[in-house]
Amino acid sequence: MNRYLIVGGGITGIIMGRILSDKGLTFQGLEKSRRIGRDFTFGQLRIHQDNHLGLIKSMSDAVEWTKIDDQPKERKKGEWVSSSIDVTDEEKAFLGNPFYRPTVRIDTVVQKITSSVENLFSTEKLVEKIDLAKKIAYCQDGSEFSFDHLLWCADLKSLIKVMDGSPKTSIKTSKKNEDSQGGIHLELELKNQCIPFSNSVIFPFRYKDYKLRAIGINDQASGESETVLKMHWLVFVERELAEDREEVAKVIRALKRELFKEFPDLKLALIKEKIVFQPKVETHRSSEAKGLELYPNVFYVGPEVHLSDTTVESSPLDLILENCKRVGNTLSQGSAEAV
Repeated sequence: MNRYLIVGGGITGIIMGRILSDKGLTFQGLEKSRRIGRDFTFGQLRIHQDNHLGLIKSMSDAVEWTKIDDQPKERKKGEWVSSSIDVTDEEKAFLGNPFYRPTVRIDTVVQKITSSVENLFSTEKLVEKIDLAKKIAYCQDGSEFSFDHLLWCADLKSLIKVMDGSPKTSIKTSKKNEDSQGGIHLELELKNQCIPFSNSVIFPFRYKDYKLRAIGINDQASGESETVLKMHWLVFVERELAEDREEVAKVIRALKRELFKEFPDLKLALIKEKIVFQPKVETHRSSEAKGLELYPNVFYVGPEVHLSDTTVESSPLDLILENCKRVGNTLSQGSAEAV
């Protein structure tokens, strides 16, 4: 019997685990942190491709997804109008259109996907070396895990590092943006929905001499199925501002002050808030590869790589689902030719 080892217990590893499990293939999962399913804490999951809906529904107890095809709204001269502004690379993932969104909170979807495979993952297992000849993954805590097929569901750079060598499969690396920005994610837990739009909204505001804009996203299309809603506000700022924690805190206060003015019901609806700060935001850029088997019996699964016949104008979740399906089908057929 083949031994399958999944490295990475974020949403990619969970989906990959569910695909293997649904095909009757057993696996061992490893996650470096204390919890699994945590790599979508910054913003919102979105699906753009119709053909991925069935798969995600089958994993989440048939949670319904609604198609959103209206344009993002922008606050301009005191009115909400269809957005016409140019967006940055960092903003694109949250302003793509049209897209599908679930009718429940995102964390509810993640929990449903996780529930049946959670016990198959071991946490606090950081893989620091892989021996291809022996087919063993060595962890920082001294534990070892044997495999016949290894499915890497963490970031691509760390895979290349633990393999200590270049991939056998050619990867056309996309051009990096050296002017990457910092990101601030203000998550608000609310009693009721306060933004009257289905798609994202762009909310300009000022802080000192900076002209900033926040992207607002309701985390639920309908408030009928859950009593607590979430709203996400994302602000991308220049590096000089992002690297100063005190300044970041002041930006959040300035944003909240303007939001309370714009949405009078927001303050009364607010239950609690959480701030996630990233000094440097890694923008979504997928590189083309000839195959997903980057090393013998080692497959990369995630949104950083796509094959030549994959639609690249997709969300990270679309690419994750596509690559997971390809690898899952290949392993269940016993051949690596397809990937």
